[in-house]
Amino acid sequence: MRLARAVAGSRLPYRLMLRGHRLIPPTERLVRRLSRGRLGVLELAGLPSLQLTVAGRRSGTPRTVTLQYVPDGRSLLLVASNWGLPTHPGWSHNLGATDRALIERDGNLQDVTAEQLSGAERQRAWNVVLDFWPNYALAQERAGDRTFRIFALRPTGDA
Repeated sequence: MRLARAVAGSRLPYRLMLRGHRLIPPTERLVRRLSRGRLGVLELAGLPSLQLTVAGRRSGTPRTVTLQYVPDGRSLLLVASNWGLPTHPGWSHNLGATDRALIERDGNLQDVTAEQLSGAERQRAWNVVLDFWPNYALAQERAGDRTFRIFALRPTGDA
């Protein structure tokens, strides 16, 4: 995490944001394949990450994506930043269409309930997110009028 925090204070995050949506996903797939699924780009950067599997909202086909998460008590927060692009990421449409997902984190599989946050809950979560990873503010600025969706993931069975 120290490396990630050091990088956060440089211009690198902004440069990555401009090109990351093209570079990181194929690099992520390569690193995961070479490490037999044990490592990904975010782990190598010292950032907390998980693999989210959710059914496609139209096809029903399970879709898996690697995402950074922000710990928040017993919840994990996911920010649908999509690298600051003007459109929401596909995974957020799929997750918004259901309240169930499967995550893999630290080699452990877990069923979770997903809730898209709004209002005061979303604002509180956004503050938690920015305290944890301030570069989300750069992505939000780049996204213009699009407000990032924030999801809280909780272990299935938690109230």
